[in-house]
Amino acid sequence: MDTATDSLKSSGDLPFTRELLAEAEDEQLMRIVQDAAMKLKTPIALVTVVMEQLQFFKAHYGLPDDLAESRGTDKDVSFCQFIVNTEQPLELVDAKDMPGIPQKLVEEYGIRAYLGMPIKSNNQVIGSLCVLDTEPHSFSEEEKENLKNLADHVNNRLIELNSSRKKDHSSLIGKAAFPALEEVMDSIRPMKASVSDGMVAARELSTFIKMIETTVYGKGLSIEEVRKILKDAKSAVERCENGLYDIEVSIGDAQDSLTALEHMFETKGSTMLSEVAESGRELARHVTKEVGGVILPEIEFDPTISTSKTLGSSIVALTLTLVANGIKKSGQPRKIKMSVEDQKVRAALIIACTDLSEEIRGEIVSELKNHTAEEPTITFKLVEGNIQLLFSIVKNRS
Repeated sequence: MDTATDSLKSSGDLPFTRELLAEAEDEQLMRIVQDAAMKLKTPIALVTVVMEQLQFFKAHYGLPDDLAESRGTDKDVSFCQFIVNTEQPLELVDAKDMPGIPQKLVEEYGIRAYLGMPIKSNNQVIGSLCVLDTEPHSFSEEEKENLKNLADHVNNRLIELNSSRKKDHSSLIGKAAFPALEEVMDSIRPMKASVSDGMVAARELSTFIKMIETTVYGKGLSIEEVRKILKDAKSAVERCENGLYDIEVSIGDAQDSLTALEHMFETKGSTMLSEVAESGRELARHVTKEVGGVILPEIEFDPTISTSKTLGSSIVALTLTLVANGIKKSGQPRKIKMSVEDQKVRAALIIACTDLSEEIRGEIVSELKNHTAEEPTITFKLVEGNIQLLFSIVKNRS
C-alpha cells in the first residue's frame, strides 16, 4: 500500500499536508467523531481524508484494532471516495451486495450502513465525517442534520489547523535563539582577554630570548637579572598555556551554540525527537548552566515527529529556559532532568520541575500556552508537577 506521503503531489496548493496527515489524533476531532457516534447511535464514526490511492483516518471512534492501528484503507475499498467525487452526502441503508459499492468493508468487518457528509479544506472537498453501523440502518432527517452540523465543526477545526501552520513563530524563535547568541558572546569575551594576555606573555618571552642571546654572545647579566627574567618567562609560558586552554574551551562553547542555531533552522523531510531535545538543550545552555545544566539520558524511544525542527527545538529551549529561571528564583540551583515517554500517538518529553512553586509553574504554563495554543503538532500538560511536551508521532504505513 502507498504511504500517505507517497500519495501527495508536490503542489503547494494542496488542501492538506504531510503534517496534517500525521496529526491523526487531534483531540477536538476525536471528540467530534465520538459525539457523532453517540448522536446517531452507531458503533463507528470517522473523519476521513481521501487521496489518490488512500483513505486516511484523521480521527476515529469505535474502529476494529487493525484499522485503528493502520489509520486508513485503500481508496478503492472506501465509501468516502464517492463523497469526494460527487461533493454530496451519501447514505447507504444496507451496503451488502449493493451494485457499484465496494464490498471489502462489508465482508471483512461486517459494515452494513453508512452516512457521510462532505468536509472541506480551502473550499475543496477532501473527505467526510461519516458514521458506520454493522446493522442495516435508515437515518432520519434529524440524524442527517446532526451529522451535517458536526461536519461544519470539522471544517472549522481544519481551518484552524491549516492557519496554525502559517502562524508566525518569530517571537518564539527569537526567545529560543537569544540564550544561544548570549552564549556565543560570552565565549568571545574571554578569547579577547586571553589574546591580550598572550600578547603580554609574548613580549616577556621575547625579553627572555634576548637575554639568552646576550649570554651566548658573552655579554653577561647578573644572577639576579637572569633569575628575574627567567621567572617572568616561566610565568609568561603558564599564562599562554592557560590562555590557549580558555580560548579552546570558548571556541568549543561557541561552536556548540552555533551548531544548535544551525540545527534549529535546518529544514528537511523528517525530524527525530532526539534532535529537538538535544538542539533545545544546547540553545538554552547559556541559562541552564547557571543552575547546573540539563541531564538528558540516552533516548531509546526516538520516533519521527510531525513538528518541524525549528518549532520543536524552540519550544524545548523556551521550556528549559523558563524552568531554569524558575530554579534561579527559588534560590536552590540543581540540574534539570529530562526524560522521554512513549504515549502511543504522542511522544512525551518530560521536564522535571516538581520542586518549583505553584506560582512559578503557573508562569511557565502561561508562557507555553502563548506558543502552543492551536498548534496541532505539539501541546503540553502539567502532570504531577512536571511539564510534558507532547509531540505528534508520524507513523509509517506498510
